[in-house]
Amino acid sequence: MAERTEERTRDADAQSGSDLGVDVGVAESAETDVAVGESRGAESSVTDSTTKDSGSYFSLRALLFAFGAVVGGMVLGGLIPIIPATELLGTLLGGFVYGLLASERRYLETGLAGGISGGAMAFLSLVPQIAAGLNGTRLFAIAGGVSLVLALVGHYFGRDLRSGLTKDIE
Repeated sequence: MAERTEERTRDADAQSGSDLGVDVGVAESAETDVAVGESRGAESSVTDSTTKDSGSYFSLRALLFAFGAVVGGMVLGGLIPIIPATELLGTLLGGFVYGLLASERRYLETGLAGGISGGAMAFLSLVPQIAAGLNGTRLFAIAGGVSLVLALVGHYFGRDLRSGLTKDIE
């Protein structure tokens, strides 16, 4: 009986992602309802209320969290003084960390955050050269495209590591 309750708790935890895209757990009342094993109707109402927004393809909160992870990685990468373009490696790191922490796949948000922040980083770091005649639109597009790919690759490998760490060993 304890195994059945643990299984239902695990199922409720797996389905309870918020629109942040990050594990935040189930509310205490939902855990109590599932752990105590109340009637089937109470369990289904808990499951319905926690999964109603988890099927969306885009989340603004997840996008903001992805921006935080990618920009944070870019800042950490930019702290390395001698090696050029370490901000791009920071984009990879930020996407990886977000993929590791996210409870759902959020490739759209991660790619958008990586592309915009990478393009903005390149554009803002080369403003004097742009004023001298370098094409800023082309620079934004190239850096944004490279950052988009790096963020998606990082997110993929973070999701892969997360699934390996959370898989049951039999």
